[in-house]
Amino acid sequence: MKQEPVTAKILEFFVTNRCTLNCKMCLCSVPYLPHPRHTPKEELFRHFALAFPLYDSIGRVEIIGGEPLMHPHIAEIIEELIQYREKIPKIRITTNATIVPGEKLLAAVHKAQEAGIAFDFLLDNYGPLSRNLEKIQRLLEEHRIDYRVDQYTGGNQRGNGWLCYGDFTLHEGETEQELWEKFQHCLCPKLEFHDTHEGKIYSCVYAMTGVALGKFQLAPNEYVDLTDSTASDEEKREILRTFLKRPTTACRYCDSFLECSPRFPAAEQLPRREEAPC
Repeated sequence: MKQEPVTAKILEFFVTNRCTLNCKMCLCSVPYLPHPRHTPKEELFRHFALAFPLYDSIGRVEIIGGEPLMHPHIAEIIEELIQYREKIPKIRITTNATIVPGEKLLAAVHKAQEAGIAFDFLLDNYGPLSRNLEKIQRLLEEHRIDYRVDQYTGGNQRGNGWLCYGDFTLHEGETEQELWEKFQHCLCPKLEFHDTHEGKIYSCVYAMTGVALGKFQLAPNEYVDLTDSTASDEEKREILRTFLKRPTTACRYCDSFLECSPRFPAAEQLPRREEAPC
């Protein structure tokens, strides 16, 4: 019997959980992580080598954080991805437009383009906080590198603003039927993002963040540990096939990602480290 292929519309690699901003409602709770760090390039390269063979097709690889342009080896990370071009039709870097891409990174992007990989930058516009937005736009245009700007300032914010998945509190009174109804209306299964952080692949950002903050633990069949040598590639592939097809432990703590979910003004800055908010 032929097995179902393992696919992801978007495979995200969180290369750092350090950031130039300190956003109160950061989706990845970066301001609240106890030990933010850049994932060393050697670890990332190992994770690439372990992750890509598990997939039959990937729509796009996204390099994100934190602020990925803070990573001291961001150019080498992009160059390393080129060897997986048969699995990667497109690469995107998402940035808050506070750091101007350096010459080494631009050269690495051109190498990826020459290897047949489509490449673009997603520039989040947080108004004055995104202090280098115009400079980055001009630079990318000069280098003929595609980019998209998502507006998160003023009265016309993308998606009407940021979303809060919840405060990592267990929904104790939620029935199985209510859990499934919430899951079936969630946009995450439709978006089909897979999120990779510190050698583990998660089925959504909320699951990844809750684990990073120590708010809950996932069941062994709810994530893939790339570095687990006791599990075969096929066992890991089988877990990936179940991603976004049923609720996970994280769903029991989540308010869900719905079209009608409340939105909030983006990028409100914290003066200091605090406990994780809604």
